[in-house]
Amino acid sequence: MARRSTNTGAEATAPPSDGTSAPTRRAPYSDNPEVGTRGLRTQQRILDAALQVFGESGYERSTLDRIGQLAGCSRVSIYQYFSGKDDVFRHLAGQVARQMRASAEALAPLTGDADGWAALRAWVIRYSDIHARYEAVFRAFGAASQSDANLAGGSARAGERNLAVFQSKLATTTLPPRQLEPVVALLMAGVTRTLDTASILGAALPDVYTRDRVADAVADVVHRSLFGVRPEVNARPRNNEPAPSLRIGATFTTLFERTGELEREATQPGRRALASLLQVGQDVIVGRGYHGTRVDDVVAAAGVSHGAFYRYFENKDELVQVIAVRSLRAVSEALAEVPPAGDRTALRRWLRHYNALHAAEGAMIRVWVEAVDDPMRDDRAAIFDWGRRQLARLLRDRGFGDIAVDSLVLLAVLEAFGSQEREPVEVDAAVHVVEHGFLGLEG
Repeated sequence: MARRSTNTGAEATAPPSDGTSAPTRRAPYSDNPEVGTRGLRTQQRILDAALQVFGESGYERSTLDRIGQLAGCSRVSIYQYFSGKDDVFRHLAGQVARQMRASAEALAPLTGDADGWAALRAWVIRYSDIHARYEAVFRAFGAASQSDANLAGGSARAGERNLAVFQSKLATTTLPPRQLEPVVALLMAGVTRTLDTASILGAALPDVYTRDRVADAVADVVHRSLFGVRPEVNARPRNNEPAPSLRIGATFTTLFERTGELEREATQPGRRALASLLQVGQDVIVGRGYHGTRVDDVVAAAGVSHGAFYRYFENKDELVQVIAVRSLRAVSEALAEVPPAGDRTALRRWLRHYNALHAAEGAMIRVWVEAVDDPMRDDRAAIFDWGRRQLARLLRDRGFGDIAVDSLVLLAVLEAFGSQEREPVEVDAAVHVVEHGFLGLEG
């Protein structure tokens, strides 16, 4: 299998120049395409409005009309500077890419001592600031890149450049060359996911998941992964205070129960139609996308009648909801099966299983979250907290560090690891990060 390009999140870029050339108006809107000070302000006002709209509505549901309304300009004005919604998003992603590159280049040498840890933490703080400013871009990037090959390609190139810059800052490391790149790539992707998750949990528990506490934990994990446990540097005294637990609400609990009832009914005699709909629904929805999927497509693939479909589901949305919850539950059950610390064979086997399952089910969850109006809005933090608490069990016998927040970072790293199918060397990298970065094992 060919080596995958490194894409660590929303590190997308504009055209090959990285968007550093002077912006111009698009023909045929002006005989003088050069953008002056006033035009630059207008262009940035449109981008600022778009950032807000993407944050409120996601990529698929955002419109130029809404962006223009917030920016105080017409669609015609937007088209003077951008060819469409995808172009607007590309420019925002380009801003992220340039700031991420500058942040990586500002890294001081990465060493195994306190200075190296401080350099990592400063980089995490800069990354956190970029993420906070452009959180909507990070959240909407997956959906945007699915329909924009240029965006996806630019992201891969930006990720590779940042990875190379980061590695160039390593003054020393005990990692062999073959393992260095996949370890660093996983850590960088994990940082992005950590900031996403910390933002969600921080909104629910702002006094627990503070910016500084998260930055300390991320710097500790990355430093231990690269240099091993250093008691005076990256393995601070253990914080035994657990984070408060968040409870999943009644609406989502009911949805889980409804999904379970349908699954049990599908196993009963005479319920072939329901079983077929549940079996093929995910392939159809992921393959065609939410907006491209019709009930006609689902019943045709399942080989059942429309009447059979409407016997169990009121509409397409209800089917999507049930299929997505099945995927979410499958990933959650796999997460809860994490083996105890110290059993390396079991850990490797579990990581391979988790990766295969998450890669298969994650696409369905992403379709649901992006297409539907934030279906987990009220329970998102509690769902992530449940996963974090499952992983905290893996770290509970560790004699150092901040287990409450380190378990959040571990959840984020595993989310990044499970986002696509991994090659054996990438599985090895995940084993290394879990053992060294989180468990503090040596050898």
